[in-house]
Amino acid sequence: MRRLGKSGIALVVLVLVLVAARLALPPVLKSVVNSRLATMGTYHGHVADLDLSLWRGAYRLQGLRIAKDGVPVPLLDAPDVDILVSWRALLKGAVVAEVAFQAPTVHFVDGRTPAESQTGAGVNWRDRLDALVPIRIDAIRIHDGTVVFHNFVSDPPVDLRATAVEATIDNLTNVRDEAGARVAGLTAQGRLFGDAALEAKARFDPFGRMDEFELALRVLGIDLTHINDLAQAYANLDIESGNGEIVLELEAAHGRLTGYAKPLFQQLKIFSWREDVGKDGKNPFRIAWEAIVQGVVTVFKNHPADQFGTRIPISGSIDDADLSTWAAVVGVLRNAFVEALTPYFEDLRPRSRGEGD
Repeated sequence: MRRLGKSGIALVVLVLVLVAARLALPPVLKSVVNSRLATMGTYHGHVADLDLSLWRGAYRLQGLRIAKDGVPVPLLDAPDVDILVSWRALLKGAVVAEVAFQAPTVHFVDGRTPAESQTGAGVNWRDRLDALVPIRIDAIRIHDGTVVFHNFVSDPPVDLRATAVEATIDNLTNVRDEAGARVAGLTAQGRLFGDAALEAKARFDPFGRMDEFELALRVLGIDLTHINDLAQAYANLDIESGNGEIVLELEAAHGRLTGYAKPLFQQLKIFSWREDVGKDGKNPFRIAWEAIVQGVVTVFKNHPADQFGTRIPISGSIDDADLSTWAAVVGVLRNAFVEALTPYFEDLRPRSRGEGD
């Protein structure tokens, strides 16, 4: 009985210690996380709250915010981030985690100067994520995300959004495959410019330099009037009507980039005498510019398909990609007089590492 009593007392003490540790850990961890996020060059971060779920092997960051000095919107606003330990990997002797972002928003800003712009450049975000999650990360999940492009100083201001973004990045551990490569995969889908369907796939080495990767992206069903702010701010054009698609495929090998971009526009109407001259009373130079662009579209479009587009080859080094202007012109002529281009992926495809080396 005396031995049983001592065991019972020891059990009670252990439970009390665990409860005390459970209560004390969240504020301690929150302080550690905030200290690591406080200074990141021109960026700084903060977590509003941190909670532990020991039975799930997880902890949650609430109100994660990363901002840049002098920019009115944060780079990242993530109301809920769940970090979950993989029990399957744990049973195999590895401690890895999955990170799930619920309804995050990322803001990119094009400003007058680099100080007023916000792209996330200049910070090693992989190291910062390692600081938040001090164990190996195997996967990142994004649910109901939003990506926004701003230009607050253009005329008119630009605010373009990708919404309902669902994305998964798998195999982020540093385990190499049978060919000796470390290949992570990205899949993403969402809505761009309001209701255009976006899909993307990519493969890359999560621990190497970003000079080896494959990317395929497609946006379908764009109502071109939804990008009028962008067209007016950057091309001084006002789109009256039309719809379009964008297809992009890129492949980088040993720092060399190859691929193509294929913008396609159907029923594109930029200039209207009744709207632009009769009602809007635009600047004469603006009217002349839109009339010239409309004339080029009319002359060089594929008339049976009522489609204007081109295939633009992309090549060069990762640091200095080159868009061939002449190839773009040839693509316009080919589309006008030979065939209408179709928004389907071509032969460029993700390859296994080592294939073709």
